[in-house]
Amino acid sequence: MILFNAKGKVQKDRSIMRETDARMAKYSRRGLIVNFLAYLLCLSIGYLTVMAPTTAVVLTVGLIVTTIVRAGFLFRFESMYDCGPARWRTLFFISTLVGAVWWSTILVTFTLTLGMVGETPLLWLYTIIFFSTTIHVTSPFKAFSRIYLAITLLPAVIAACFIGGFDGYMYAVMMLVFVVMLYHQVEVLEDGYWQRLEAINTLKQKARALEVEKRDVDASVDLNAQFLNDLGHEFRTSLNDVLGGLSLLNESQLEGTQQGMLNIAQQAAERQLDLVSNIVDFSKINNRQLVLEHNVFNLRSQLEQWIEDLSVDAHQQGVELDYAINKSVPLRAYGDVSRIGHIFKNLSTNAVQFSDTANVHIEIDFRRESDRSGILEILLIDRHSAESASNTLRQNTTDNANARDAADRAAGLWLTICKGLSECMGGSVDIDCISGQDTQYRLRLPITSRGHQDSAIKVNPKLQGKQILLVQPELPLGEHHIEEMQEWGLRLAIQNSFEGAIDELKKRASSDEQFSLVIVNLDRELESAKAFSDQLLAQTKSLADLPQLLLLRHNHRNCAELVNHIDSHERVFSQYRPLIAQKLHDFISHLVLGKPLAPKDDKNNDAIVPKTQKVLLVEDHRVNQMVAEGMLKKLGYPVMIANNGVEALSHFKKGEYSVILMDCQMPEMDGFEATRQIRKLEQERDDGNHIPIIAMTAHVNDDDQSLCFTSGMDDYLAKPVRYDVLESHLQRWLGTDDDDTQGIITTQNA
Repeated sequence: MILFNAKGKVQKDRSIMRETDARMAKYSRRGLIVNFLAYLLCLSIGYLTVMAPTTAVVLTVGLIVTTIVRAGFLFRFESMYDCGPARWRTLFFISTLVGAVWWSTILVTFTLTLGMVGETPLLWLYTIIFFSTTIHVTSPFKAFSRIYLAITLLPAVIAACFIGGFDGYMYAVMMLVFVVMLYHQVEVLEDGYWQRLEAINTLKQKARALEVEKRDVDASVDLNAQFLNDLGHEFRTSLNDVLGGLSLLNESQLEGTQQGMLNIAQQAAERQLDLVSNIVDFSKINNRQLVLEHNVFNLRSQLEQWIEDLSVDAHQQGVELDYAINKSVPLRAYGDVSRIGHIFKNLSTNAVQFSDTANVHIEIDFRRESDRSGILEILLIDRHSAESASNTLRQNTTDNANARDAADRAAGLWLTICKGLSECMGGSVDIDCISGQDTQYRLRLPITSRGHQDSAIKVNPKLQGKQILLVQPELPLGEHHIEEMQEWGLRLAIQNSFEGAIDELKKRASSDEQFSLVIVNLDRELESAKAFSDQLLAQTKSLADLPQLLLLRHNHRNCAELVNHIDSHERVFSQYRPLIAQKLHDFISHLVLGKPLAPKDDKNNDAIVPKTQKVLLVEDHRVNQMVAEGMLKKLGYPVMIANNGVEALSHFKKGEYSVILMDCQMPEMDGFEATRQIRKLEQERDDGNHIPIIAMTAHVNDDDQSLCFTSGMDDYLAKPVRYDVLESHLQRWLGTDDDDTQGIITTQNA
């Protein structure tokens, strides 16, 4: 139609045009009613009805007819529009122009009949107000709006000029100016309206495109996460075979060289497992899917255990490791111990691996913020020695490059994971790496302390006043260790050479302040240390009987001569650094006071104690079956193997088992469904028996763990399964075989 020709995408969009037409119909319905009421109000003044009653009737009837016709289109918009939007719009334009013709007729008739008196000025004023307030409704259709204005208003201008006089010309000029202004306004409004809709439509299209792109990215991220999860599962399954077999081999009698090779293989497998865990955690952090666990744990004990584990690798790399735990660090804490350990081990391992000085010191403090909470601060310092400083000066041309290299070494996958994990806990990780100065790795984590905090060290009061000779010819013992021993009541005499130590021993031998123990801190001069020990053993009986405690690195065990020397003399003992305070205290008490030590488990000499509790192992992987079966038999448990969930149900129905080790992913019936079926059978029996089911799977995601527990499992073992971890879990659920209760553990159902 000539009144409107759709040009752009927006004008061809049915939804946008429907919204535009609906808006136009709504305001037009209001305009019909208001126009009719305004006409009646003007007519009620009475000039026209008195002077030309017939004309008034004709005008009124015509207005009623045009109003009814237009109302038919406007009030039936919803029903008529869907049948043909263009048809409705055409009929609307025609009916509106017919109405405009009749309103123009009314204006002209009032003007010519009454002049610019009576109802005429009021009718003109209303017309101007009406068009100024409603022109924006039809302005999207510029051609129609201009014709609409011309038909309605220009005849009135001609009529005003026809009657002449000042009033006539003044009203004519005013109306003409008003028409010109409305013409310009229509053009501006039309351009603005369609441009705004074009912009909105473009934004919507971009939003839809972004939504699609986001959906694709999310799908890609989910796919990558699932791939990494599956890859981690496959790696864990393979590592379960490796570590499980090595764990079984470690329980057998091995020669020294064989044991060393086994340790290397275990450490390599552990590093592979850590790498897999790092990749999985990295994926969780990136996808914001990491779920923290919150448990009560012994913070001091865990820190000491982590440091002990780290010291083995550190000494193998020739790095001396020392630590100091402030007394403010609480015993019991509440948090995610596995993730805290993961951060600590990553930072410590890299501090040792990239140490330029072979001397790493760990300082652990707790800055309390309230009665139950505070900030755990762990500072790892790669100490800068004078020797390394001179080397740095000799290599001045490469200083900046070395500093950058050190920073680059730190900024790897492990740092990203440490930062991500610490930030998830509300903490932070910082690294200060400046050439020629100490390198510092700083970890801050908010920690909630739990329960009554007992003294960290249980001191034997009989140690009070005992004389100890500390010999440190190469490596000084940490000041905090010396302070601890002094707090226990020990009186220390320190010698920095073996010759001075012999002289001091001889001098004290004839006095009242004889030494009760000699402690030797060893580093590299092992032959000199052995010679000192032999010389001391060759002295008088009082000196020869004096117990000797050698503080060693873990790699000193590779020195067969030193190890044989310690083993062949009953008065020569050894402890490995770093020194754990309570263990050192107890060992000194044993040497000085004769206090017996807590019995140690000697796994190589332990005989297999047969147990009566039967274990049902549900596992489809043949190698995993062999490894798990070997561990269980080593622990003394009789084992029955099921290859899938169907066989597990069959075995459960036929025999009584004390515990079930359940793999999750198996053919025919997986572990989740098998567990649900077993729990259903237990409910049907209604005898109060509840068999513990322990998940044993390489799936380690939080969702996987939740799925295990929701299906009815009682515990969770992540592959690769270690011998000691399996033993502790079985003891947790089965107890010891000394218990009177045997067979299936019974609990009262809630």
